[in-house]
Amino acid sequence: MRAWVAALIAAPVAAAAQGSRIPFTAAAAASTDGHTYNITWAAPSGIVVDVFAGTNPDAIGRDHPVGHGTGTARIVVRDLPDTIRWYFALVPSRGRPLVIADRDLHLTTVSNFRDAGGYRTADGRWVRMGRVYRSGQIDQLGDLDLRTLTADHVRLVCDLRTAEERTRGPDRLPSGAESVVADVLGGSEFVATAREVFVDSAKERAVMGNGGGRRFMMEGYRRMVSSPAARAAYHALFTRLADSAELPGLFHCSGGKDRTGWGTAVLLTMLGVPRSVVVEDFLLSNTYLRARTAARVSHLGPGVDAALLEPLLEVDPGYLDAAFDEVQQRYGSFDGYLHEGLGLDDATLRALRSELLTD
Repeated sequence: MRAWVAALIAAPVAAAAQGSRIPFTAAAAASTDGHTYNITWAAPSGIVVDVFAGTNPDAIGRDHPVGHGTGTARIVVRDLPDTIRWYFALVPSRGRPLVIADRDLHLTTVSNFRDAGGYRTADGRWVRMGRVYRSGQIDQLGDLDLRTLTADHVRLVCDLRTAEERTRGPDRLPSGAESVVADVLGGSEFVATAREVFVDSAKERAVMGNGGGRRFMMEGYRRMVSSPAARAAYHALFTRLADSAELPGLFHCSGGKDRTGWGTAVLLTMLGVPRSVVVEDFLLSNTYLRARTAARVSHLGPGVDAALLEPLLEVDPGYLDAAFDEVQQRYGSFDGYLHEGLGLDDATLRALRSELLTD
């Protein structure tokens, strides 16, 4: 009898909780010109969705909708002013609203710059947009792009590069942003070898031939899991991102694909994003870096075989597989890696999830 009564009481409570959650199973915004946006979403049939636009993700006005739809839909929002960055609030007739934006900020002077948010977790929550960004080096950041990051209130810039890289190309920081160094690779032999193969054809053939390039990169990803320098760097990164006063935050390396790629994979995994989506996000670097990679290949010295260097210039799913395998081998589980490998305590992990997730 008690169990039956408890079930009757719990049922409406569970239904209310479900009804108060974000109902969208997919949502995206994309633009090519900064004026016209394609907005798509998937929601249960019967749910009416009003769409509102604004430049502050935490304060989007609800007076004038820019579009609406029912259930799963696609709308086009046209003629928005060419301003800093547009966010869109999807407000459903049942459940909580979701704020999305174009993942690509369309910066012209920095490669592979994108929002790390906008992904749905396995338990139905969403990674908030406009809170964490990832990119390649920002030493050549132009004035207009710099104003974009300043207007988006970027407060923290975490540099994952080596001392040599930082000296050769110091960051240009948004106004008011704090710079933090978190050197993932340190002075490792991996860095020296990678540098040599780009200028020494004999070294290139010896290291990169017969599938050596891919093995070389997989070993590098394993080191990003286990080396003391990498563990300290990622500890510093995630500790800072867990502090609301540091957000929005940006972290970057040189190309934004390897050190930044693994850091993003760790972040999304700890937030509950499914592995398949983590891999999709990781592989986007190949798309975002296509022009940069072509330019680097065109400037290779005589006798250098671009095909042999391809594993260093692109990302591959096997690289992430190697890193996650190292996690399993050394720490027994991803949770073990977070606690033992990176030294993150439960309070820090709770703070990260509280700051970066919405349900």
